Amino acid sequence: GSDIRITLHAGEPGASVPATRDLIEQSFGARCFDHTGMTELGPTGVSCDARDGVHLIESEFIFEIRDDAGTVHPLPETGTIGGELVATNLGRWGSPLIRYRTGDRVVVTRAPCRCGSPFAKMLGGIRGRVDDMFTVRGVNLYPSQVEDLVRRHPVIGEFCIEVRSVRGMEEVTILCECQRDDGEAAVSELANDLRLALGARIECRQVAAGSLPRSDLKSRRLRRV
Repeated sequence: GSDIRITLHAGEPGASVPATRDLIEQSFGARCFDHTGMTELGPTGVSCDARDGVHLIESEFIFEIRDDAGTVHPLPETGTIGGELVATNLGRWGSPLIRYRTGDRVVVTRAPCRCGSPFAKMLGGIRGRVDDMFTVRGVNLYPSQVEDLVRRHPVIGEFCIEVRSVRGMEEVTILCECQRDDGEAAVSELANDLRLALGARIECRQVAAGSLPRSDLKSRRLRRV
């Protein structure tokens, strides 16, 4: 067996996307944890054994939430709150950042965690980037939600979410590269999964292998055309 017991992942939401996390763990034969942070701020959170979110490192930051109207709220003492994560770091004396807008959309809870951490938790990790949200028939969606469903279909490899604005509405197509001859069936099943899980009808289309763009750094699977 492998000597690797734990892998820690940053820069992408995959370690908090259940289906992607499963693929990582199967590949390494090790448990996978998510680690959030930014170059400007430093490390902001890490997941735990509960595997349902990422704990914010409140000993090093003051975290707040900015709602869609632009109002900034403190984290609640009970219950949950959602919006854009705002952070003030407490330990970087040379370059402190005050109420820094991270651009990450999150849902934060104060519900007790079975791991025993006293810190608030981002449920499901980072849900998406504020500028990555797209809307299908009034339903707000993020690339990570699509990725979780795509990764349940081993036949589908690379994918891209293509968003077009048509008469003031967003039309969305999921472009899929497939690794076997039965790709058409997998793409059809994905469209049905998206409808059932997200409540939105999204067109899914198979494209030629190798035709979708790749990135050497962070993946950008949302493309506005």
